[in-house]
Amino acid sequence: MCVLANGKIDVRSGAAPQGQGHKTMLAQIVAGDLGVPFESIQVTLGDTAAFPMGIGTFASRITANAGPSASAAAKNVRRQSLALGARVLETEESNLALEDGMVTATTGNRRTISLGELAKIAQGYPGYSFAPGQLPGLAHTAYFTPPQAAYCNGTHIAEVEVDAETGAVRILRYTVAHDSGTLINPLIVDGQIQGGVAHGIGNALFEWMAYDANAQPMTVTFADYLLATANEIPAVIAAHLETPSPLNPLGVKGAGEGGTIPAAAAIIAAVENALTPFGAKFTDVPLTPDKIVAALRKSRD
Repeated sequence: MCVLANGKIDVRSGAAPQGQGHKTMLAQIVAGDLGVPFESIQVTLGDTAAFPMGIGTFASRITANAGPSASAAAKNVRRQSLALGARVLETEESNLALEDGMVTATTGNRRTISLGELAKIAQGYPGYSFAPGQLPGLAHTAYFTPPQAAYCNGTHIAEVEVDAETGAVRILRYTVAHDSGTLINPLIVDGQIQGGVAHGIGNALFEWMAYDANAQPMTVTFADYLLATANEIPAVIAAHLETPSPLNPLGVKGAGEGGTIPAAAAIIAAVENALTPFGAKFTDVPLTPDKIVAALRKSRD
């Protein structure tokens, strides 16, 4: 990341988002650690012309890997900015504050200078010499490698209604208690949970890959391979728990798995509970209406 002459903060990462809100997350981290407005940050992701390294987004890796990297870079640039500001404003670093993109002396006549002006000076400016060891620009590249992945976890409660005649399952209420460690943006995590549950419901009740005797796929269009729609997906009631992860300095965890992995088990357990009088048990997914009807008929025989 680097400070541009116009005061904007240019953040670049090899993270490649698929709609998870990575730009917002990284911008929030940098804004907080550097001391600049969120609106002043521009984030470029997944562009090898901007940042050559990156292997994709999977396995709850981006916030727990790119997040600490962005934080470390922001803190380093903050230190550089305060050191340069002390020279320009002719004061001690301990007398400076960096807030809202401005370096301000907290004593004396409270002189101030913007990060943009400091970035111009840091590129080489008539009348100012570099301090020993100072490199041109206000920039830093940081990497972070965790000892292992920081996965989230969740507990799901599904309340369902089952039509014993047709095998139709209707989800009445769905509740999730979810732990993603320290939350950078709770709204984004809410969206990940809702989307994860939607995938889980599809896995539990709808999405079935069928093959013929020659192993050729038979469900090859959305007319055959059913996806859950808005009619089948309830609004998820989510309760956030924040247990900071010890595996990274931000204490963050992933957000995707805890929303989707428990869903199938919770839904099918709820269906079995609803059908307790019939003693129906199910061992595979998706649990389609014909399987429910077949199980009920078997229990009646």
